[in-house]
Amino acid sequence: MRLDQDEIVELMEELKKEEVIRFTIPEIFGGGVAVIGLNPNPPGKEQKKFILRVGQDEASALGGNIYWQKDKAKHIAKWVADRQGDQME
Repeated sequence: MRLDQDEIVELMEELKKEEVIRFTIPEIFGGGVAVIGLNPNPPGKEQKKFILRVGQDEASALGGNIYWQKDKAKHIAKWVADRQGDQME
């Protein structure tokens, strides 16, 4: 299911520790999977609240390095929405 930026922000703000939101990215934007979650590390000056991981499949995205991290949900939500991410169940 495709969500707009505001809907993704709402889901992100409801995330609890160790929960993630997964999206498939169409081939036209490079394909693969984008995973949004909360930063598992305690908050600090160098730690951001939300993290985005990407990979060719769900396993590589979940186990990969952090692609992007931000304190505000809207930046990451926009990235996914701009790439027409399709939410995975």
